[in-house]
Amino acid sequence: MSNFTIDFFELAFLVEACIPPRPIARSMFFDDVSDKHYHKMTKEERLRLFEWISPKLDLENENCRYFYARFNPKNQYLVSCFHDGKAQVIECFRFNERYCTSKNKFVNPEYIKSSSIVNSILL
Repeated sequence: MSNFTIDFFELAFLVEACIPPRPIARSMFFDDVSDKHYHKMTKEERLRLFEWISPKLDLENENCRYFYARFNPKNQYLVSCFHDGKAQVIECFRFNERYCTSKNKFVNPEYIKSSSIVNSILL
């Protein structure tokens, strides 16, 4: 499958066109923005996209709440945990009372030693 390059504004317009509720293909893209494309963006682009899209979100919709949680710069955490004999610090965000790394992955609370909010100035 070919890859396509689009600039930030094209991406933002595409995200806006896919805000739930929408048909399944658009909904899948909207999820991908949070789980795949989030990591491809700079911190500045994440903030700009959040500021652009968040006023348009229906926070009664779970997918919209997820996007809001993922991109909200005041909802980014560093979680210290200990598992399998290893100490780790994981970048997470809070969603549904969990420290998540993606829509279907979260840090098991039993392994969490501490958490701290990421200084939003550094985002």
